Amino acid sequence: MSNDFYIGRQPILNEKGQIDAYELLYRQPGENMANVTDNSTATARVLINAIHNIGLESLLGCKKGFINVDETTIMGGVIDILPKDQFVVEILETTKVTPDVIEKIKEYKKQGYTFALDDMVLSKEYIDTFKCLFELVDIIKIDYMFCDKEQLRKNMAILKKLNVKMLAEKVETQEDYEFCKELGFYFYQGYYFAKPIVITQKSVDPSKVATVQLINMLREDADAHELEKVIKNYPALYINLLKFMNSAAFFTKGNVSSIKHAIALLGRDHLTKWLYLILYAGPNNDSFDNPLLVTAQVRARAMENICKETRLGEQKSGSAYLIGLISLMDVVFNKTIEEIVKELNIEQEIKDAVVNEAGELGKLLRMVKDYEKDDIEAMQKHFNEIGVDVDKFSKIMIESFSYACTISGECN
Repeated sequence: MSNDFYIGRQPILNEKGQIDAYELLYRQPGENMANVTDNSTATARVLINAIHNIGLESLLGCKKGFINVDETTIMGGVIDILPKDQFVVEILETTKVTPDVIEKIKEYKKQGYTFALDDMVLSKEYIDTFKCLFELVDIIKIDYMFCDKEQLRKNMAILKKLNVKMLAEKVETQEDYEFCKELGFYFYQGYYFAKPIVITQKSVDPSKVATVQLINMLREDADAHELEKVIKNYPALYINLLKFMNSAAFFTKGNVSSIKHAIALLGRDHLTKWLYLILYAGPNNDSFDNPLLVTAQVRARAMENICKETRLGEQKSGSAYLIGLISLMDVVFNKTIEEIVKELNIEQEIKDAVVNEAGELGKLLRMVKDYEKDDIEAMQKHFNEIGVDVDKFSKIMIESFSYACTISGECN
């Protein structure tokens, strides 16, 4: 893997609030933006790393990947190496649309490739440049941040007549999201979905309350018999515990004969981690297909491994993992993060890091949050302050994507 850039990965959600795809982005630290002066080179570097060095399963699971291209990439044949069922070819707004480019796109379409138009703005210049592609692409990405909202409302009726799915990008607030839903967008992308309040339950499932109870009991060193009594009252917890132990994430080979047996096989540390994951599951505790879970898992795993690579060391890695998981609990329970940590039997250092991003562990949390926000300037400061280089960070993030993919079932 190159030691001077890393791959950004932004989730793209469908109308059901589920992760449908990820956009893969070339990112070079020390600059406010990607600062890509050669789009074809940036695309090639991302693809080489994604396909040959990292592996698509680690990076994407079974989701699709959006990859940026321009006229050079389209004409140069790079698209030929892409698995057409797993990638969406995203045509950059800087692309020079020539007759040769149009014919090449038509050829790829016949082969089964999927295309998207990037960063559409409702200007005469953009429409005049790209209208020849409107009938060739499958997805049109609207740059929501730079669109006049009333003009967008008026034009959506026209855009909906095209045989395409509309994607709203740079959706940053719940107000933005609600407006885009009203207009009929199918896909959504933006920092708002790193903390996707839109999928939160309006009331707290009783089994989630029991899950918090079990977490606190484990912290207080309750015995297996006491834990079993609580779990027996919530069959969904037990069923999901069995599913987890039989998944690729745990690799258990023995048959589980009882709740106490399951607890013994899993161990208290793994049981605690699993209970935190359950809090992110859907309303019926039967699904981990949830962008909130993926974000929390990537945060937790990345913080754990960054901790091991810095002066904090192995000793603090367990706390770092826990902080990553807890940091999104306010969304799960519709409460403030301050209220959440009061209910959990955790150390003050963990509470301070989660609530105030205080201390060294708080800095790790801020680092992964800034990565999620694609704040490249902030990332350079973190590399210097925390003491992790770009190459090591890249490897940690890829491993974290793969880990979250396994836990959430994206790889299944």
